[in-house]
Amino acid sequence: MKNIGILGLGNIANRVAQGVLCSEKAMLYAVASRSGEKAKSFCEKYGAQVYYDNYEEMLRDPLVDIVYICTPNNFHYEQIKLCLKYNKHVICEKPMVKDEMQIRELFACAKEQGLFLMEAEKTMFTPLNKKIKEMLEEGVIGRLHTIKAQYCSDGLEGLPLDHWVLAEEMGGCTYDIGVYPICLAHFYAGADIRQLQAEAVKNDDFPCDFGMEADIFYENGIYASLRSNWYYQAKDKGKAILVGDKGHIEIPAFWKGKEAYLYREGEAVEIKMEMESDFEGEITHAIECIESGLPESPILGEEMSIRIIKVVAAVWKDFHGRK
Repeated sequence: MKNIGILGLGNIANRVAQGVLCSEKAMLYAVASRSGEKAKSFCEKYGAQVYYDNYEEMLRDPLVDIVYICTPNNFHYEQIKLCLKYNKHVICEKPMVKDEMQIRELFACAKEQGLFLMEAEKTMFTPLNKKIKEMLEEGVIGRLHTIKAQYCSDGLEGLPLDHWVLAEEMGGCTYDIGVYPICLAHFYAGADIRQLQAEAVKNDDFPCDFGMEADIFYENGIYASLRSNWYYQAKDKGKAILVGDKGHIEIPAFWKGKEAYLYREGEAVEIKMEMESDFEGEITHAIECIESGLPESPILGEEMSIRIIKVVAAVWKDFHGRK
């Protein structure tokens, strides 16, 4: 069992804490916030053993094995470096950092020190998506040739205009929720990108994108059509469709759902998997990798993180190229 320290206690940290508590391989040992009052309250709420009002103080604690970073996107790069400096394994909320150069630098640093680093993309580790991946490998819909996925949510209502998610630097819809369909497509395609075309959805009142449309052709011939948007909320916030030459699978709320539907030979079959927390899978996976002495995740390692950020960067480039 590994002791987890959560760095940053915003809204997402609550769900991360629940994921840690659900994992048989993890102990919620420490939490840290710049606010001592928030850290104390969070510690008591989830039963952590210690709390800190200073990030570095938590990193100095020798009993912290793994740090899960839950801070705003623009802080990730420096905080990952700080965690590695203090000899901690790191899981960092998505998107990990802003570009390929930073990803390569941080993974090189982690490997040099014998530490584990992983971007947190929970979608790849839910019981449902793991089960569907196994079914595809068994040929349940024949050869997979098309992936369609969208995540659209109008969840910006009430946010202050200076909120980090609306910032030019690592803000915007694609960095926020667009990564969900992107990582799902990469997970199921299982190949590198051969050709990519991405466009940003704009709002002239803000310095960041309000959505994206991306068409990806993979080296193995699979095609993905991906959408994300802040202007409206789709049913279940969106869904994914995996199309093969012998059937297709529809996955509502693919990033954290528990059920999907297989359509084949004129029949519909429900696929259902139990799950207590949509964050437990990625946490358990990271610990298993560390216990096995792996330098990185075989599912979500350096090259997969680069594959994800390539699409995000293409949207960012389109947005700023059309200013």
